Amino acid sequence: MPSFTNAAALAAIALFDPDGHHPGNLHDQASRQMLVSRLAALLRLPVVDLVSEAEDIGPDVLLVPRDTLIGEDMASRTTFTPANLLGGKVPLRFIATKAITHGLIDRDAACPAGWSTAMVDRLGDAALEGYTAFTVADAIEAGRRLLETGPVRVKDVLAKAGLGQTVVETPQALASVIAEQDEAQIGAFGVVLEENLVGVETYSVGTLSVGGLRISYVGDQRETTDHRGREVYGGSRLKCVRGDLDRLTHLGLSREAVEAVRCAAVFDDAAQRAYPDLILTRRNYDVLAGKDARGRRRVGVLEQSWRVGGATGAEIAALEAFAASPELTAVETATVEIYGLEEVGPDDVIYFRGVDPKVGPMTKYVTRTA
Repeated sequence: MPSFTNAAALAAIALFDPDGHHPGNLHDQASRQMLVSRLAALLRLPVVDLVSEAEDIGPDVLLVPRDTLIGEDMASRTTFTPANLLGGKVPLRFIATKAITHGLIDRDAACPAGWSTAMVDRLGDAALEGYTAFTVADAIEAGRRLLETGPVRVKDVLAKAGLGQTVVETPQALASVIAEQDEAQIGAFGVVLEENLVGVETYSVGTLSVGGLRISYVGDQRETTDHRGREVYGGSRLKCVRGDLDRLTHLGLSREAVEAVRCAAVFDDAAQRAYPDLILTRRNYDVLAGKDARGRRRVGVLEQSWRVGGATGAEIAALEAFAASPELTAVETATVEIYGLEEVGPDDVIYFRGVDPKVGPMTKYVTRTA
């Protein structure tokens, strides 16, 4: 398999667990280990043991952290660059959350130091109607404004996999849901309130850069039911191309998919202009399409993911396909997550198949579909 052009500048690859953070669920750990193993084979790099202190290694080791790195939380003095980081690094913790998807109720509203009021202006219609609030009073006011036109979705900015969300339809329900929130967490991280859409489809749009090759993709997500009966993330199907997001327009996408790509590109540009100290080599955006309370079709970015995530296995499969076939211009890959022990196809790559002590039996695999 051909090696990548810039891989020669790297000496090794390693999982990165800064400051001894909890490694996560067993299935997440196994998935990240498989990602590193697949990338190591692709880039022809050795895998070194889990790294917790970046100063213990040289700048030529590609580090793969579990989460977006937060500058204000890190004691490390290591200089991270796009060459030695797979994922993202942001200077302030709120930048890595859903909070930046929306603006405040007004420019004088409470917000953390470093908050950019300019980002929402750059976003325009690339996000849904909504607000981010950092006090209970602002959250109530934001919700009341949105309730004038329809139901409101209240979102925990730290939650993942579609969890931590509640739809409210009345001021009384809004007050009850906000009262259940941790006021200290709202003050530190914020809470998002946005218009609720129905008949929805979620697109995944993003880019990944590693070893001198950049791919971009658009796809959709599927939901599945976990062992507690909750609707959660069940995988992504991606159409991938070489290059940046603009290359996706050559795929003959539907009008709505093209709009999803546009919204993701606007969000990506707005975030990097509002917060110029970002280091991002994996940029993924969830984009929602559906109808609002007035029956209008709406498309907007829900949130960003600047870390290895649920779709990364499919991204790596695309990298493998492009590296193996230099003439290949597009490829379709998918990740699948099933809450149960399932058999997979002979050409599928299993990322986890077993019993996770926290979530129960689970199967996660990657497949190439075209």
